[in-house]
Amino acid sequence: MTTHNGTWISRLSIGLLAVTGILAAGCLSQKSAMKTYGDPQFRPKSLLSLTDAYNTPDGMRLDPETGDMYVAFPNFNIPKYPGVLGKITRNNKLVKVCDMPKHLETRYAGPMGLDIGPDGNLYVADNQYFYNTDHKSRIIRVVMKGGKAVKTEVAVEGFKLANAVIFRGNDLFVTDTFFDREDKPGMSGVYRISMEEMNKGVVKLLPKSQAEMDPHFVMEMNTKRLLYRGDWAGADGMTFDDKGNLYAGNFGDGTIYKATFNADGSVKSAGVFLYDARLTCCDGMYYDKKRNCIFVADFEKNAIKIIWLPEGKLTTLWENGDTNGSDGLLDGPCEVNIRGDQLFISSFDMHFPGLKNTKFDKPYSMSIIDISKLERPG
Repeated sequence: MTTHNGTWISRLSIGLLAVTGILAAGCLSQKSAMKTYGDPQFRPKSLLSLTDAYNTPDGMRLDPETGDMYVAFPNFNIPKYPGVLGKITRNNKLVKVCDMPKHLETRYAGPMGLDIGPDGNLYVADNQYFYNTDHKSRIIRVVMKGGKAVKTEVAVEGFKLANAVIFRGNDLFVTDTFFDREDKPGMSGVYRISMEEMNKGVVKLLPKSQAEMDPHFVMEMNTKRLLYRGDWAGADGMTFDDKGNLYAGNFGDGTIYKATFNADGSVKSAGVFLYDARLTCCDGMYYDKKRNCIFVADFEKNAIKIIWLPEGKLTTLWENGDTNGSDGLLDGPCEVNIRGDQLFISSFDMHFPGLKNTKFDKPYSMSIIDISKLERPG
C-alpha cells in the first residue's frame, strides 16, 4: 500500500461506493443536519476559535496542579503547519507549549492522545499512520521543567496508529487503532509499558504480526465491519474508573471493551462491556468520578454519549447535525475532558465515509458544555 499524506482517508474511501445510495436518499440531508438532540441546557458553547497553526485539536489532559488543559494539535487538516502541543490556561487562553519532533522518515509529527506521567513529564502518542503505515508511530516523552518543555525524546516505538494514552500508576497504556493483519483484519488493541522499562531506553514493540507474543500487549479488540462505514478502524479512546478497571472504545463500530486486573497487575478478565446500536463510533473517552460515568466523543454522529456505571446504561448528552462549529456545535468531536463542571470537547473536523461531518471547514473549534446540572438517569 502506498504511504502518503492522507493514506487512511484514501483507505476509508473504499467504503464510499457502499454508501452512495444511502447518501443519495438524503440520509445526511441538509434538513437533517439542522436537527439537534438533547436537553437545551447542555447545548455546547464555543470555547476557542483557533488559527491555522492549530487547525486540528485532538487529545487533552488536565494538569490538576495548575488547572491548565494540555491539548495536542496534529494539524492533519492543514499539514503544512507542524504538529504542536498547547495548553488552555485557567482563563481559557491558548498558549503554545512546544513543537513536536518530526519523524526522520516522514518529516511529520502527529500528536494525539497524551497524559502526564508520574515523573511530571508529558507522554504523547505520535500518530504517523496517516503518512506511513509501517510501524512508524511512537510515544514521545516531553520533558517538563517549571511548567515548560525543555526537550523531547522517543520513549516507545513500533505502533502503527498510536492513539489514546493514559497512565495507571507507573504503567502507560496506549491504544493502537490498526494492525492491518490479513488473518485478523479487524484486530487492534491495547498495550502497557512500564515507567521502569521506558527509563532504561527506547522500548521497541514487536510487529503486529506477532502482537500476541508481545509482553506489552494486554487486550485484543476486533472491529465489526459496518457497510456504511467500510473501514477496520479499531481501538481508540481509553479511560480508567475509580476501581482501576480499564475501558477502551472501538472507533469502527462503537463497541466498549473492559479489562480488570489482578493485584499483581496481570489481566484478570478482558472482553466486551457494551455493544449498543445507538453507539457505532467511539473516539475519546473520559471517566467522571463525581458522577460515576464515562463521557464518549461519538465522532460519527457529532455527539457526546454517556455510559453510566456500573450497569452500562447509555444516554445522549448532546447531538447535532453537520455544522462548521462556528456557534460551538460539535464538528467531528474526538476528545473529551473535564475541568470542574465544564466538559471540554475537541472537534477534529476531518471527513471520513459514513460520518455526519461532510467536510473540513473554518472555524477550527473547541467547545464546552456546563454539566453542573447533569443528573443520573432514573
